[in-house]
Amino acid sequence: MADCILPPPAENQALGPRQSLYSSFSLALALRGGAIMRAPTKLRVMVRWLSMDRRHSPDGADQIREHISYPLIQSLEAAGDSCLFFVPGLPDARQGDGVCRLSDVQENPWILKAGTETFPGPCELTNERTQTWIVRLKITTKLVGLTKQQLHEQNWEQCFSEVARQPLEQLLLVACSFSDARWSDVHISQMLTVFDALVDVLFNIQGLRFSRSDEVAGIVNKMVNAFKGVIERTSNEIRRSKESTIHPATFVVIQVLEFFHRNREMVKSILESGDYNTGPCSDMVNCLIPKLKEYADTNFQETGRRYIFILNNIYYVKNCPLGLLPPSVVSNLVLLADQNIVSYLHEYWFPPMLSYLDGDSLMKPRRSSMDKFMEIFFNICDSQMTWKVQTTLKEKLREEIVKLVVPKYVKFLEALQESRSSHSSTWIKRMRRARSEKPMYTPAQLERVIRGLFER
Repeated sequence: MADCILPPPAENQALGPRQSLYSSFSLALALRGGAIMRAPTKLRVMVRWLSMDRRHSPDGADQIREHISYPLIQSLEAAGDSCLFFVPGLPDARQGDGVCRLSDVQENPWILKAGTETFPGPCELTNERTQTWIVRLKITTKLVGLTKQQLHEQNWEQCFSEVARQPLEQLLLVACSFSDARWSDVHISQMLTVFDALVDVLFNIQGLRFSRSDEVAGIVNKMVNAFKGVIERTSNEIRRSKESTIHPATFVVIQVLEFFHRNREMVKSILESGDYNTGPCSDMVNCLIPKLKEYADTNFQETGRRYIFILNNIYYVKNCPLGLLPPSVVSNLVLLADQNIVSYLHEYWFPPMLSYLDGDSLMKPRRSSMDKFMEIFFNICDSQMTWKVQTTLKEKLREEIVKLVVPKYVKFLEALQESRSSHSSTWIKRMRRARSEKPMYTPAQLERVIRGLFER
């Protein structure tokens, strides 16, 4: 066993196998006991959020997978903070022991050391193996931190790099194997569980001085890229109904956004230390939008349906619980939604339909123009009456259509009535013509039709 040979301090303490094993066992119990099942947001908020549109998106709740969160390393105390070193002469002491490397304590199965297997890939990651990896990662990190603290207290800190070098390098090796893996949406719950732990581990070791400490920020940046890869590769299969409003990638984005929200300060601190982009939430949304457009172009023949599909997903993200999205991302989503609403309105509610109420038709109003407008208007309404639209988006679209159509309709009616008054015929002719014409809708009736759009 290789020793770190330095002049011993007054207490002449050495790393004790039993002490580290006892501390590790205590930490393992604390980690497993403190693990909680975590949904993408706080439960009560998520229940309200999902129930708001559950009938419009029946597969929504099924796409939300829970993952497990383990206690933060800094919160682990209890017996885990007991002294890792002993004084020679006590029962634990062995002849010739100095301050040994942490990785040389072979009896401790919870410490990562040279030869520890790396992550083979998501397909090999069962729930039990996930727990084992996380417990070992967090215990090793905690013991490294305790070693640093206790060596500092004994004025023997210069020996830290030798004592803890191998576990620290192994932590980075394992972290890299997780961040470099090719994850998919099928394993998103395990990915979130592991990445939660990795951020905690890397945050706790980023300030320690060792030969590869500058790699910590790069690993977190690779984790950000791994999330982007999952979003880009998410299956396009939408369950249960071809009319579903939400793409599976949108559910993944919600869960990833919650991950960054929960770990915001740690992720930001680590990324800043390596001069990386500290706005991963924006990156996630930017990955989602092309995915949605690609799906819409492939699966919807009608241009209007494409806009509605994209808008449904934008609103689903934009209306997630308060605080989950940074203000800059919310502003970008609002702008993008407005652009798609304008495109939708131009596709369906501008020419040719409104040309019968505006321009030359308004200058020379005729009843035939009104009848043609009403024919196209009801064809559009009938085709969209059963479209599935998110609640808040539905109200927004109705309001925009009312503002666009009703004032023009009112103006045309007034012009038509004025035209008839100036070209009045005999009373008998007017009565005959009125009986032969189709009934005319009032502006209020027209508005009621519009406000009934998108209802099943």
